Amino acid sequence: MKFHVSRRTVLIGSGCMLAMPAAARAKDVPYVPTPPEVVEGMLDMAALKAGERLIDLGSGDGRIPRAAARRGATALGVEIDGGLVARARSLTRLEGLEEHARFLRDDLFTVSLRDADVVTLYLLPAVNERLKPKLLNEMKAGARVVSHAFDMGDWPHDEFREIADKRVYRWTIPAIAGGEWQLVRDDGRMSRLTLDQRYSRVSGTLDGRAVSGAQLVGAALSFVAEGTTYRGTVGDRRIVGDGWRAERID
Repeated sequence: MKFHVSRRTVLIGSGCMLAMPAAARAKDVPYVPTPPEVVEGMLDMAALKAGERLIDLGSGDGRIPRAAARRGATALGVEIDGGLVARARSLTRLEGLEEHARFLRDDLFTVSLRDADVVTLYLLPAVNERLKPKLLNEMKAGARVVSHAFDMGDWPHDEFREIADKRVYRWTIPAIAGGEWQLVRDDGRMSRLTLDQRYSRVSGTLDGRAVSGAQLVGAALSFVAEGTTYRGTVGDRRIVGDGWRAERID
């Protein structure tokens, strides 16, 4: 997906910490497991629901996917270390969670994130930066990313907590609202809506006059223009609102 100003980027390896990009990760890089209380806190921050799909990038021994499976979610752990993948699969079988949690030995930069409702990670800042465009471009609007210990640079987090003395961050993937739109009210009146976007921050004009109070949470957009509050849901080429709609102008 593309922003009007910048490209978008959701969660990577919360089960373990990588000291370098996955493709170059050596087997002697220390495996640092996420404490159980932080695992549960991350899933709480993600507001993970039964039936949702979680992907844990750098899944280590599989503790986050298994915890997600116990909550009724479908979970995939992606891990480059074959020994850790084998251990995760063994623990999953012992707990009877095979129907809800599976593990893939792969590079976290190549696995698809398009079906993920939640992505979790515990990686270093440089790896988060490299993953950010993938998260923003592949994940759907409203999906959540949760990171243990490290943030996403200039992408502002939506929530921050300290859990058992550990730092945890959450982001919501925004829809692509930036650009030029033809706004049509139910009475037929038309206006030109211009939106500038950087991550979830939006500003803009309606017929050349600045809007106020603009907010974008996932696909939910709202702003105020000339005393009227506009609320709508942003799609690929259309915004559907209450009493109005807008079509993207190429």
